[in-house]
Amino acid sequence: MSSRPKMPPPGWAQDTLSSYLEEWRGNQWATFHNKRPEMSDFIVIDGLFDRLLNGAKDPKPMMPMTFLLRAHSAYRAAVSMVLGGQLYEAQALLRLCLEHASYGFFIGGDKARWIRWMKRNDSASAKDKVRKEFTPGAIMHALRKADAGIAGNFEFLYERLIDFGAHPNEAGFSMSTLLTKKPGETHISAVYLHGEGVPLDFALKTTAQVALCVLQVAYLIYPARMDLSGIRHDLDQITRGY
Repeated sequence: MSSRPKMPPPGWAQDTLSSYLEEWRGNQWATFHNKRPEMSDFIVIDGLFDRLLNGAKDPKPMMPMTFLLRAHSAYRAAVSMVLGGQLYEAQALLRLCLEHASYGFFIGGDKARWIRWMKRNDSASAKDKVRKEFTPGAIMHALRKADAGIAGNFEFLYERLIDFGAHPNEAGFSMSTLLTKKPGETHISAVYLHGEGVPLDFALKTTAQVALCVLQVAYLIYPARMDLSGIRHDLDQITRGY
């Protein structure tokens, strides 16, 4: 027999969590309604990912597709968080989005590199080799060699994400934390869910820019596929607004 876990009595912390989740969901609907142009762009960008990834048969190279699928998933998760007001926390997901794209590009069609990456946990020496091979510097060097403009966008956005929440840094902390000093005491106010305002607008724009940069990196991997399907044309059209 199995027993269902008992719910905690009213007044426990779970009620606070439920209220938080309810507010988060309400924020999502509010942002969806109030930010129509931004939502329209998010939907178009998601469609570009879908056209590139959905139903792809025997893509060459194969391995980067797995990374781009995870980048797309991270983009959707970040959109969900930003719409709900979780702006600080979304930065880490957006960084993950960029990193998956860059890893896919760095591996490309190099099967030996893919195997080394897949076997990184086989031994301490294998892990050490992969760490030395997959450094941010090495990946950025490869991106710059392929396209200096895309590499510049990537690096700029990556550093912005680090500043605003992908790592604990002052800019992101200041955006979501307020210290109020009173005689004999200091109050800390932390914003868990942002509402309307400059931080939300900034996060919406950053989310779109990151996704567009990921699709630009994808073009370095699959130029023929993106040209023939019209994805590159549509990507250029929407990128002009950012």
